[in-house]
Amino acid sequence: MRYVPCLIALLASPVSHACIWDSDTIASEKTRFPGVEDVMFGNFPRHSKEFHEWRKKRSEEILAADPSNLAAYDDLAVSQHKLGDHTGALATMKRKDAIKPGLYETLSNTGTFLIYAGDLPGALRQIDQALEVNPNAHFGREKYQKWLIEWLMEDRREARSGEPGVRALPPSGFAAFVLSRQPGKPAQMDEPLRIEAIKAVTGMMRFADFDNPILLEALGDLLITGASKDNATQYAACAYIFAALRLPDGDEKRRVLDNHEVAAATVQVARETFIKQVLGGVKKGEELAEKVRQDEIAWIAAGKDVSAEFNRKYLKP
Repeated sequence: MRYVPCLIALLASPVSHACIWDSDTIASEKTRFPGVEDVMFGNFPRHSKEFHEWRKKRSEEILAADPSNLAAYDDLAVSQHKLGDHTGALATMKRKDAIKPGLYETLSNTGTFLIYAGDLPGALRQIDQALEVNPNAHFGREKYQKWLIEWLMEDRREARSGEPGVRALPPSGFAAFVLSRQPGKPAQMDEPLRIEAIKAVTGMMRFADFDNPILLEALGDLLITGASKDNATQYAACAYIFAALRLPDGDEKRRVLDNHEVAAATVQVARETFIKQVLGGVKKGEELAEKVRQDEIAWIAAGKDVSAEFNRKYLKP
């Protein structure tokens, strides 16, 4: 639990004096936003570093035997990306595009890799092209990735507006940006739009990085907006804290912590309860990740198809 000391220090700091977490609110938020807690804590089956090292080698062998295998390029590039080699992942997509140009998967993957490489304008161009090929890809999630890139390209230095203790909070951050892209630019986010946006962001967290600070901040913005009967300030406070943990010290970290303070100040409950719940969630996520890792190491050692074994054990009912 490598983040635990930092987490406790953050929650014990003055900015977190009003941390909240009570069982009734937790139950309500779980019911209204199913799956959000597990995604934030990384409590879902996800591949290990060892898996991506195995798949990288396997994909390279497949391509050496059959350079026309398009799916192997995607597998290789994603594993390169997951291992931190974004330049290699982009080169792999370029090789694939030379064989069959303009495929949706190539454009979408390239856009994602360019984000991590720091080329937001290039990423936006790729995602725009992907949307032209398939506007409803990933159940509409692609358009939210486009909006995230555009949001990142804007000046995001302004912290969330709101008074501590006020239960109805206006849209801000990514939530406000999503509203600005809706017909008529409504002032408030209705429930269908909020659910759609949250599903898109948590989907990106599952398939990209569950602990990405940008995605966590965007999730917090979507969860905190609105009246107490509609929002999820407990989850939002948690999302902002996790985002802050993964940011270097500076203005960005301070702004995200300010957002956390607004979320945490809506209800007064013991900080110790909040810490206990958060640490429990983190522990569950890390235990599952280690279980998957040990399984994948064993499958690799046994010479099995690790992808097939993972799908059979963790994804199929």
